[in-house]
Amino acid sequence: MLLYTLRRTAQMLVVVLCVVTLVFLLLRIAAGDPARLMNAPDAPDEVVEATRERLGLDEPIYVQYLYFLRDLFSGDLGQSFQGGYSVAQVVFAALPNTAMLAAVTVVVSTLIALALGIGAALTRGSWFDRAVQVYVAFAQSIPSFWLAVVLVLVFAVQLGWLPAVDFTGPASFVLPVTTMAVALTPILIRTIRQSFIETLEQDYIRAARARGIAQRKILLVHTLKVASLPLVTLIGLQSGMILAGSYVVENIFNWPGIGKLAVDALTSRNFPMVQGAVLIAAVTFVLVNFVVDMLYTTLDPRIRLKGAS
Repeated sequence: MLLYTLRRTAQMLVVVLCVVTLVFLLLRIAAGDPARLMNAPDAPDEVVEATRERLGLDEPIYVQYLYFLRDLFSGDLGQSFQGGYSVAQVVFAALPNTAMLAAVTVVVSTLIALALGIGAALTRGSWFDRAVQVYVAFAQSIPSFWLAVVLVLVFAVQLGWLPAVDFTGPASFVLPVTTMAVALTPILIRTIRQSFIETLEQDYIRAARARGIAQRKILLVHTLKVASLPLVTLIGLQSGMILAGSYVVENIFNWPGIGKLAVDALTSRNFPMVQGAVLIAAVTFVLVNFVVDMLYTTLDPRIRLKGAS
C-alpha cells in the first residue's frame, strides 16, 4: 500500500506540473500583451516597455519559466499584474466558493441519480423507466450555458423567485447547481441503472433471495455496495467536467469562485492569476481521483492494488 501511494503521488505531481507548464506556454503564445492592456490605449511605447520590464515579460520565455518554477517550488504563486495582490491569497479566498458549489452539485446529482437509476433498474420496461430514459436523452442534449441563461430569465428576471448573480445565501445555489446537475446526472443515471441491472442478475443475489432475505436488505447491503463502484469511478472522472462546468456557470451567475477569477484574469492576460487558478484546479482534480482509488478497496475488498503490500 505504501509503494502504491508513493507511486500515485509521484504521478499526481507530474500531471500537475505538465498542466501548469502547458498553460504557462499557451498564455505567452496567445495574442495580447498584458503590458499594453494595463496602460491606456494611447500610452507611449516607452511606458509600455517599462511596464513590460517591471512585469518581467521582457525576458525570454525559458527564463520566465525558470523563474516561475523557482517561485512555485518555494510556495509563491506570484503577484497579480492588476493591483499587485498575492495570487495565492486571491485564489485561496475564491476556492471555498467553488468547492461549496462543486460539493453541493455532486451531492444533489448523486442523490437524484441514485433515486432515478435504481428506480429505473427495479422497474425495467415500465413507464417510469421510459420516463427516466427520456429525461437522460433530453438532459444530455441541453447546453449548460443555454440552460443557465434560460433559468436566469425565468426564475430570476420574470418570476423573481431566486437571485440571479453573486453569492448571497443558500438560495444562490439553486440555479447554478441545477444547471450543473442537469449536465452531470444523465451519465450517472445510465451508469447506476446498468450497474444495478447487472448486479441483480448475479448468482449471489439469487441465492440471497432463495434464502428469504428481505428485498430491502438485498438492495442496501448486497447490491448497492457493489453497484456503486462504477458510480464512484464516474464521479472521480467527472470531477474534471465539474471544474470545467463551474468556469462557465460561475461566469454566467457571477459566482465569486475560481472559475470566474480565471476567466476575468484570462481576459486581461493576467498570467500569474490564471496560472494560480489552473494549478489549484489541477491539484483538486488529481486529489479527487486519488481519493476514488482509495475508496475502491473500501467498497470492494476483492480489489487488490497492484504493488500494495
